[in-house]
Amino acid sequence: MDPLKVLIIGGGVAGPTLAYWLSRIGANITLIERSPNMRATGQQVDLRAHGVPMMQKMGIEAAVRAASVPEAGTQLVDVRGRVKAFFPAERSGTGMQSFTSEYEIMRGDLVRILYGLTETRRNVRHLFGATVDAFTQDDERDPDGKVHVRFADGRSEDYDLVVGADGAASKTRKMMLGPGAPDPRFRRGSYIGYFSVPAAPGDSDRGTFCHLPGRDVSRVVGTRKDRADLTRVYMIMRGKYPPLDAAYQSGALAELKKAWGDLYQDGGWECRRFTEALRHAPEADDLYCTPFEEVRLPQGGWSRGRVVLLGDSAYCQTAGGFGCTWSLVGAYVLAGEIATLRARAGVSRSEAVIQGAKNYEERFRPLATAGHGGAQIFDYLFLPRSPLGIGLLHACASAAAYFRLDRKASMETRVASLKLPDYPELEGE
Repeated sequence: MDPLKVLIIGGGVAGPTLAYWLSRIGANITLIERSPNMRATGQQVDLRAHGVPMMQKMGIEAAVRAASVPEAGTQLVDVRGRVKAFFPAERSGTGMQSFTSEYEIMRGDLVRILYGLTETRRNVRHLFGATVDAFTQDDERDPDGKVHVRFADGRSEDYDLVVGADGAASKTRKMMLGPGAPDPRFRRGSYIGYFSVPAAPGDSDRGTFCHLPGRDVSRVVGTRKDRADLTRVYMIMRGKYPPLDAAYQSGALAELKKAWGDLYQDGGWECRRFTEALRHAPEADDLYCTPFEEVRLPQGGWSRGRVVLLGDSAYCQTAGGFGCTWSLVGAYVLAGEIATLRARAGVSRSEAVIQGAKNYEERFRPLATAGHGGAQIFDYLFLPRSPLGIGLLHACASAAAYFRLDRKASMETRVASLKLPDYPELEGE
């Protein structure tokens, strides 16, 4: 069979993973990223549940372990810095994780590992600083149909399959759905921001989070530590705070720093130190801010013909804990469904792509959206704003830590019964 010609838009986690799996069935792949270089930035991420055997299947466990962040666990502290609950990291190798996974890794390190899987493959081409302006596609009944893509530099090219793996704000998704289609992003009324500050001698090697009392909004500040000279600061807020809305819309770094700094400067614990660094330390110029949101596409909405969505562009849930895991798993399922149909006699190239994309959504949607819709309850329970609410949370967390309920009642137990298919067609080279 002639190899599939594939365009993957987005060089985060999902895109390079799909490039790896499709390269194993001989597809000719172009992976484009709008950034001028590999986008190997970002904060701490993890792999858990089905992501652990998937990582092992890809042969990258040793590389992930070598780059892992040695976080001892996760703790809650009060505004005076006193530990109220501690959840140690799980080191059993079973895949059932605590709040700190056995496979904690900086996003940039994971991206580098995934790119490394295809950097020397002759059938995979990586292009940076490239974007798509528009695309059209032939009738789905055409067995030789293509997607006709026009790039921002003016050139045009035809592909058997186009995959949008370009994040929650996906431009590919917008073009696929067409003008006038409703935005499928559902805002949860919260923001998260994170940035780096110079390390101080007392900074913990635990993921540390402090709930701050306030009248108008819920505020949480936290730290994580992946290297000796820096501490990563996380700020999470829920509620209405117009200055942050305006700063996010502007995208201006100075406005974002001011909004976050003003909101947290009087919070207690280490807030004064963190907000001072945010305003003046060059290390804090890596500030990134995003709203908490879910991408809620209707059933059958993950693809249109030969164009399909993958990762956050299809099923985002900000800070849901499974973003990287579902990116790895989703890429495997999409590649596997297409490969299975490609191997069947009498199935055209176009049919394998179109039906494979539909099968991918049917099989994977129950997993990828298992946590959708419960976020509002989570926010109310775990982002209290009153001293009483914070005190109750600390008491419940202390009991949960004692009985190790972080493992027994985790999201992983909810999805464990949802099994993944195996695709023998992806095992060869």
